[in-house]
Amino acid sequence: MKAEDYEAAFHGIQLPPGPIEISQGVIVKDVPLFIEKELAILKSSSGDRVKEPVMWRLDKLLALIDKGY
Repeated sequence: MKAEDYEAAFHGIQLPPGPIEISQGVIVKDVPLFIEKELAILKSSSGDRVKEPVMWRLDKLLALIDKGY
């Protein structure tokens, strides 16, 4: 997915209110700020080496939100 696709996916959905663990040891305390920063990285990067981990984290977050976190 592209940054615009992630923006659309997160637009208008209920975000977790508090910390959420997206993988073992990776805890997101401020979900809206996390999304904002990850999207900024995705938009400004041109290499897959940088984009792939960002997309993985955003995909994990979306999956957790879909499951009801």
